[in-house]
Amino acid sequence: MAAHELDLQIAEVLRNGEVKADWRVPPVADPLVRDDIAPLRGRSLPIRLYQGPRVDCVIVFFHGGGFVRGDLDSHDAQARMLCEVTGRPVVSVQYRLAPEHRFPSAYEDAVEVVRWVHEHAGTLFAGTAARIAVAGSSAGANLALGAALALASSPSAPVAQLLVCPFASGDPTLPSRAEFAEGFGLTSRAVEWFIEAYVSDPAQRQDPRFAPVLSENLGVLPPTVLFSAGLDPLRDDARVLSERLRASGVHVLASEEPTLPHGFFKYAGFSEAAKDAVVRMSTSFRDRLDDRCADAACSERELK
Repeated sequence: MAAHELDLQIAEVLRNGEVKADWRVPPVADPLVRDDIAPLRGRSLPIRLYQGPRVDCVIVFFHGGGFVRGDLDSHDAQARMLCEVTGRPVVSVQYRLAPEHRFPSAYEDAVEVVRWVHEHAGTLFAGTAARIAVAGSSAGANLALGAALALASSPSAPVAQLLVCPFASGDPTLPSRAEFAEGFGLTSRAVEWFIEAYVSDPAQRQDPRFAPVLSENLGVLPPTVLFSAGLDPLRDDARVLSERLRASGVHVLASEEPTLPHGFFKYAGFSEAAKDAVVRMSTSFRDRLDDRCADAACSERELK
């Protein structure tokens, strides 16, 4: 395969300047999807609940968009897919966005909403066990990872995490920032624009709450499914994160998709390569949840 060979179906869309509708799996029936509000300290966050058939845990999902864009509607198809493939209930979160709400607002929302969902899981989804998993794409993966780190030693600690094209370091000197600076959808210039809209002080780039890969406590994280894009200015964020997680003893199932750009989730409706990646990562996450929730159930029975 030639270097930087972008999937042809996606390349055509990028040339035409269009992004078609997200791929949708057989949809969760509308009566099983509802909007709600998560009342947190001093604020309330819109959430969307997707009822899945399994009752062993709830997935809290954070959308991408560079901490600046995105909402419950823009990532509805992704949340539905997670619910459909994993069989678990999903809570999609509309966290506060920059530049109106700068760092660490989104991080604080992520930590508090995961804790809140854990405390109210049985009410949100009747009969569901109070176990949590987290998932996110791009900036959403950053928030999922940050919440998992913050809550690792608490009762709300996630049992597993799914990270897709994660923004993990914010380091502009990583080789992929130059290698894929332009021509593959997300540009390195856009990445910097998003960061500048989110952080108010350059020193915050070294804060592990912003750049979780810098945390000295990565070993506390749960088993991780990490899928990244090979043609992405954030490719090396994923590579560095995967290496550091493994060095810290975290079980990581990682895949770098060589022909796909950043945000390949949204291309799965018309790209076979993107659809294949989405199915594989969702199935891998489902399998990890099956293992982790079975282990947790056994431990609970042993304590009784």
